[in-house]
Amino acid sequence: MKYRWVHKNMVKKLVVVVGLATLLSGCSLIPAAAPIPTAQDSPVDALGQKVRSGSLWKSVDGGQTFEVKSKVDEKQSITKADILAMSFHPNDPKTIYIGTAESGIFKTTDSGETWMPISFPPKKIYSFILDRGNPDMRMFASGTLGNLGKIFRTDDGGTTWRAVYTEPGENVVITILAQHPRDTNVLFAGTSAGTVVKSTDSGETWRNIGAAMDGPITDIAFDASKPLSLYALSFNSKVYYSANGGATFIDWEQEKQGEQAKRKQPLTTEEREREEKRVMPGALLSLSSDPTVSGRVYVSKDGGLYRSNDFGKNWDKINIIESAEMFPIRAVALNPRDANEISFVAGHAFYKSKNGGNTWAVADLFVDRSISVLAYDPDNPQALYMGLRKFSE
Repeated sequence: MKYRWVHKNMVKKLVVVVGLATLLSGCSLIPAAAPIPTAQDSPVDALGQKVRSGSLWKSVDGGQTFEVKSKVDEKQSITKADILAMSFHPNDPKTIYIGTAESGIFKTTDSGETWMPISFPPKKIYSFILDRGNPDMRMFASGTLGNLGKIFRTDDGGTTWRAVYTEPGENVVITILAQHPRDTNVLFAGTSAGTVVKSTDSGETWRNIGAAMDGPITDIAFDASKPLSLYALSFNSKVYYSANGGATFIDWEQEKQGEQAKRKQPLTTEEREREEKRVMPGALLSLSSDPTVSGRVYVSKDGGLYRSNDFGKNWDKINIIESAEMFPIRAVALNPRDANEISFVAGHAFYKSKNGGNTWAVADLFVDRSISVLAYDPDNPQALYMGLRKFSE
């Protein structure tokens, strides 16, 4: 597969509604010895490329080509597991952990060539993070036991786990876990009911923050340089911003409405254009903060990619390729060393821009499901990893 450079066009977007139940669905680990698709039942393009099964894919050439990296051993592979999260060891990028919806947690120490399972008690996993302060021993994962959502912690590399947080009511799950990039004792967790909690002692105790958030919290991201600034994504709704470590969150939509109510004079043309940018995108699927530029944050949705340069207050739509706007964009990655490089996946195509979204390189993906996770190797931006999962469209 080679890149084809294409210029952008503005088009109307096709909106595809994806429910929270779809977001949290999953599949199981199956043996590699399962029947291999034949040419008769596997799609083939003009060059003879076939769709291949595999939950993990890797590129070593900046996204021009991807290969399956799902082997567990000679008899098993992570073929149909639904990938929810990926976490790199801070001192050894060859060591990577992945969390799956129903197949458990896996670890690689050779950049994805082989994977080993790590024991985790609950059947379902909703979020997973590797502790950057103690990466060889401590991990956090959320799951359910007895219909109660819980956060679990291991301090011995996954041999034993204990619950450090439990939701009081049934059928509320911990949808996202996030660790502060600089203060590793600080953890945040969001729930399917819109609650956000924070711990400052590695999960031993928790307190409520982010009151009155609208909908499930499915992403939490941190600013590149302001240690107290963070963002929370309400699935299919809006982005909240906090400048004080989560003590309070700003709803930019409400702030805009308040300013409009106080305004006495008509808007000028310049003010009207600026106000139009403050309309939140809506129906949001993912949130990514730029690791190199303070205040810059990206959101994706069904048929669109947006960027804010002022902590989520104002938004500009990025003109992606016309055909990409017809698909939900669930996976976005930002080069950790180059603020101008953006990558995302829509449908069965990989897109990368090296100039902030002005032009895009496009590569085919011969995968059997949708892409849920896209990540750069923090030490080698030429290496990218993709995690797959099944979504009910």
